[in-house]
Amino acid sequence: MLCSERKTVTLFFSLLVMCAVAEAESNLNMGVLVRNLLTNMERSAVWDENLHFALIFSDFIIKQKVRFYEPTRYESQLYEQILKKIAAFRARITSKNGIGRLSNVLQKNVVVSKPKLVEHQINTELEYRSLERNYESLLNSGYPNSTFSDLCLFHITALDKCEAIKEECIKMISSNEPTYGYYRMHQILILYILMHHTCAPHFGSPIVYEILSTQHCSEVYREHRILARSLSQGRRDLYTEQSALCGLFGFKEFLNMAEIRKIVSWDKFGVCNCVREITAFQASDEGDICKCADHFHSVALLLYVNAMLFLN
Repeated sequence: MLCSERKTVTLFFSLLVMCAVAEAESNLNMGVLVRNLLTNMERSAVWDENLHFALIFSDFIIKQKVRFYEPTRYESQLYEQILKKIAAFRARITSKNGIGRLSNVLQKNVVVSKPKLVEHQINTELEYRSLERNYESLLNSGYPNSTFSDLCLFHITALDKCEAIKEECIKMISSNEPTYGYYRMHQILILYILMHHTCAPHFGSPIVYEILSTQHCSEVYREHRILARSLSQGRRDLYTEQSALCGLFGFKEFLNMAEIRKIVSWDKFGVCNCVREITAFQASDEGDICKCADHFHSVALLLYVNAMLFLN
């Protein structure tokens, strides 16, 4: 009888803890989370091109949002703090690594467009079971490959004359050929870049870009459903990139608090929790223990910044 009572008490307290954790996660302060992650990224030993890319995009989407939506006093202070933090961090990365290939990315011939959350536009009914059976062999296959997508990405960002764009790059962006994994994400990334280039109207009206982004991200959603059940860190990395990039178009199937809570929870099982204040942080040139600036956290940063702008 006594054992039974002890088990009941233990179960009761376990449920209380679970409820407290769930409540804390449901009330995520995205501004604090973004600041913490940026701080922990700065303290990491390795800063690569993916991280710099995420900082450039994060800076862009904050400035784009305030261009169209009047921020509250609190938001204005928060955004200013984060923009200053990003600018200082980028300066340190450039000082250490140089600007490299990123000098023109969302920096030259840029046009902004009013961002918004979009609901029920993604086709969530596309069949995915047959894809799941062959997904391992199809992952990171298709068109374009990474070499060609890199060529088009940096070609478009450096474009001065609209008529000088490579026809193959336009075909690649609009292609509906089967492609999977990061290959599909590269296609979507380049579409976003072109949408925000001053040459965008030369190649299509806003509805054309909306249709393309909807089609591509609907195909991504098929993979997203498969990846959602995976415990593999590699697949979680791709899952997070899908949420971040399709979230840039405002699709609520990718940009929502349930998605954010899931991705934030994955940090709890790492060596360090990169979205919290880390007091005992050890990083050196020999070994970055926390890996808060790796690819997963770089794409997560972009997702969290977007969530801060539209979900908090």
